[in-house]
Amino acid sequence: MTLKGLRTPLPDDTAVHRVVEAHARRTPLATALTCGDEELTYAELNARANRFAHHLRGLGVGRGTVVGVCLDRTPELMTAVLGILKSGAAYSPLDPTYPRERLDLMLANLGRLELTVVSPATQDLIGHDHTKVLDIEALAPRLDALPAEDPQTDVTGDDLCYVVFTSGSTGTPKAVAVRHEGWYNLLNWLALEYGLDERSSGLSVSSFGFDISQRGLMAPLFTGAPLHLLPSRSFDVAMAHRIIGRRRVRTLHCAPSTLYLLAERDLAESPRGGPLTGVGHVFIGGEPLSVPRIEEWAALEGNTCTLLHQYGVAECTDVASSYALHDYPRHRTGSAPVGRPVYNTEIRLMAETDDGLAEVPDGETGEICISGTSVGEGYLNASPEDTERFTTFGTGDGQVRLYRTGDRGYADADGNLVVVGRVDAQVKIRGMRMDLGDVEHGVRASAAVEDAVVLALPGGDGGARLVAFVVPVAAPLDTRALRAGLLAALPRNMVPEQFVELSAFPLNPNGKIDRKALAASAV
Repeated sequence: MTLKGLRTPLPDDTAVHRVVEAHARRTPLATALTCGDEELTYAELNARANRFAHHLRGLGVGRGTVVGVCLDRTPELMTAVLGILKSGAAYSPLDPTYPRERLDLMLANLGRLELTVVSPATQDLIGHDHTKVLDIEALAPRLDALPAEDPQTDVTGDDLCYVVFTSGSTGTPKAVAVRHEGWYNLLNWLALEYGLDERSSGLSVSSFGFDISQRGLMAPLFTGAPLHLLPSRSFDVAMAHRIIGRRRVRTLHCAPSTLYLLAERDLAESPRGGPLTGVGHVFIGGEPLSVPRIEEWAALEGNTCTLLHQYGVAECTDVASSYALHDYPRHRTGSAPVGRPVYNTEIRLMAETDDGLAEVPDGETGEICISGTSVGEGYLNASPEDTERFTTFGTGDGQVRLYRTGDRGYADADGNLVVVGRVDAQVKIRGMRMDLGDVEHGVRASAAVEDAVVLALPGGDGGARLVAFVVPVAAPLDTRALRAGLLAALPRNMVPEQFVELSAFPLNPNGKIDRKALAASAV
């Protein structure tokens, strides 16, 4: 089974930063960036980035170089990101919300970085064993003397633009390299598919190290719109909500868990909703969506916001498919679709056979494999096992390069992808193999449950036990009634042994549910 995105030609020049340069020439006085009360025009931001790029080139930074960036959400962050791209190098986001030990692991996995950009507030997070550091704030007087003109570099679509980290199954983060052509294709698809333009201002709310943040930072600048930075290292829902209203934000890129908090804040402000209802597009992805968590807000009369439920992986430029949510009651208890592929991208549903990978028949569930322009360059310093996730597959048009995501899904009757779990998320409870996603769907189907996460944790008999962490519609949760309802709908082995009632799930710095913290709380 293959889902095909629209084939759309790309320009010869797919270096993303050159689009920003074009906006600076065409609309130099338009607002490009705000952070608190500070504002920069496109001309000012472009000039700052150019001066930084010239400085980097003087240090020998250029094509083939990766430069680390460990900065808070400040104007210097975008000066560094754009300046690194303009120098011909790629940037690697090193999130200042991470502990130093985690950052050390990331730096070690990149190999020796020649340079990491820091500020006085972040320099102590970066050890000097793997990289030299460059304080961009202390550098300011020297940068003022450098040229403000765009540097001339030979960057092509095949060059790397950023290297982002994703979790590794062994506990070691993996460095994923993304090319300019893939990133340009994603940003171009967002602009064309959803009509984004200079009015499509965006607020960056996600953690810098999160792959969703890379498009959240660049998409407004790609369309000539203002980018608003949340001036807080950690996510502050009250501050974000105020900025959405004050700056008339029109686009957000975030995980569902972040959207839940904003929607709850919006409803708390007024039963008819607040400024979030006026946001044009919210692009959500990164974890399973619980429709009941946002249905009340989304169904408000006068809510003009379109929610795009998206699927993707860091290895394939973050977004592979997208679906506009509208029929909320239909998706209360199951997995909401994640739609059809983005431009120049194909999604194949495949299974292992004696002869290797083969596409599954229509309607059947298979491993989600992504091919096309979205597929990234691969992992840096990868293990052989990780490298095998990038493979080739023979088609009638020849060999195609694809990435095996390890996720399972199927195409519904309308041709939309539905994600149902992980290939490796199956567990065996008292001899019965099951998918944790199926158990979660069963728990969420209860009218008493707003959201649920189910984990397989060590049991007293040496085996595994199912523990459900539940956010109830109303407290206290009647666990006996919930268990009785589940026993009537699920096999006994799929009914959790323990129910833990929570008012909200803990979140990690990326805004996703922190499953490790949940597991630790149940011990």
